[in-house]
Amino acid sequence: MEKRFVLKITAIIIPVLLIGMILYLLFCFQKKNERIKTLKNIPVFSLKTIDNTLFESKGLIGPYSKVIIYFNPDCDYCRKEAKELSKIHYKYTEVQWIWIASEPITEIKEFACQYNLDQYQNIQWCQDEQARLYQTFGMNSIPYFLVYDHNNRLIKRWSGVIKLEKLLSETLHEKK
Repeated sequence: MEKRFVLKITAIIIPVLLIGMILYLLFCFQKKNERIKTLKNIPVFSLKTIDNTLFESKGLIGPYSKVIIYFNPDCDYCRKEAKELSKIHYKYTEVQWIWIASEPITEIKEFACQYNLDQYQNIQWCQDEQARLYQTFGMNSIPYFLVYDHNNRLIKRWSGVIKLEKLLSETLHEKK
């Protein structure tokens, strides 16, 4: 009798748990799709730059591709990306680079200066003070890359390490 009772309870609990897990996974998948949809075009945002001016996404206009890089000044991979960009920047002067971090502006500025990337007009260094943009973009790691075409449409999202030249050649169709 006790065995039957346990079997009946198990027969009820297992399907309920499975249905609950399926619903949870569907909900997560739907949320992820919504985030991806919001990234199809550059979302509206405004951030403080290392020069204490306001940088707004509406300023990302013109016939240029845009690369948004969410980074951390203490991240070794981010340092390698910055070092690589300092070497290849001359090849990509018609790309707008937006480097964004949630660390203090002084750390972001030191990082930019360390790689001599603070002197270029097409590179913006911004602070996402409370990591709101990180959440809006649905990012899940650092470094995180978003590449947009000249019409501000998303070409590629990349989470984690990648060589900038590879990312750009794949997305901008350049054979460098």
